Amino acid sequence: MATTHSLETIRSAFDAFFPGAPVQRVAQNLGGHINQTYFVETTRRAGGGCRLFVLQCVNKHVFPNALGLMENVMRISEHLERKSQADPAADHRRDHLHYLRTADGRLGVDTDAGFWRLYRFIPHAEGRLQAETPAEARAAAAAFGRFQALLADMPPPRLVETIPHFHDTRRRYEALERAFIENRAGRADEPEARELLDGFRAMRPLALSVQKSFERGEMPERITHNDAKYSNVLVDPDDGHPVCVIDLDTCMPGLSLHDFGDLMRSMCADAPEDEPDVSKIVARPEMYEALAEGFLSEAGSVLTPAERRLLPNGGAVMTLEVGVRFLTDYFEGDHYFRVAKPRHNLVRARSQLALARSMAAVLPMG
Repeated sequence: MATTHSLETIRSAFDAFFPGAPVQRVAQNLGGHINQTYFVETTRRAGGGCRLFVLQCVNKHVFPNALGLMENVMRISEHLERKSQADPAADHRRDHLHYLRTADGRLGVDTDAGFWRLYRFIPHAEGRLQAETPAEARAAAAAFGRFQALLADMPPPRLVETIPHFHDTRRRYEALERAFIENRAGRADEPEARELLDGFRAMRPLALSVQKSFERGEMPERITHNDAKYSNVLVDPDDGHPVCVIDLDTCMPGLSLHDFGDLMRSMCADAPEDEPDVSKIVARPEMYEALAEGFLSEAGSVLTPAERRLLPNGGAVMTLEVGVRFLTDYFEGDHYFRVAKPRHNLVRARSQLALARSMAAVLPMG
């Protein structure tokens, strides 16, 4: 099939990992929006008995610190590999993304086109876009809980902070206030925009509750995924049980409740993040309860009392933070988030504020 890169380029990148291994077939995965991904099949068993691999060209425009990103990814991958091999009951072929170093020990192949990396294909597993039931939500949360528990004892040094201050909620609020004052897009006087700004201001204490707990020393910095959602868990197609957490590019230092909060934000409401009718945006306690049960079943033993107490806060924090970012971008002229219609970021901000309010009303905030 036609590919974005030439077959010669793909074969050359693969050869850096397995010199001389013949490439039988290459197929491009067209589902990704950032990196270029190829399935590469070799006629020879390599890399622990595999014949099928995933070769990716990391987009260095999106990830300018590709080397730092890969240092994080490889350290996590190798730590999870050691954990898996030490557990006789582990599903070694499927329970983690197994990234491979090049034949001469490098993290990948750095070229002008991008940074090439390779990992083993995970068999008999599939990705799904949305959790439709509490059981599916519970399974996804358990997968991310296990991910955090397995990484809790990863030795120093600290991971590279590839996106500095990514979940610094206080800074996000400060950026919103600056955008409002500077009023670059001339939108600060719009009544609805001002109303939303006042709404986010009123919920600022809840938005900062997790960060302040961390600053008081009540919860530790952890290794977090930072894009925790159902589509980033591969599941077994036969019974739906979670197989592996994927898409590690945003892994870096963070707080456990950022990941749990992402799960809540993406699963607790039965409405898209840009739903214009806020009456349809209602937090579902049954989904929260399933998420909490799944997450605690795997990570409960490593969480502090504050982390467990503030679990429901995590969802409100992440929802408010994303809403603040939408409204900031609206005030700045829609430069960051891609918009599909006029006032799209305003609609997004309104829906996130409505979801956070619903969470605060129906869930036991700590």
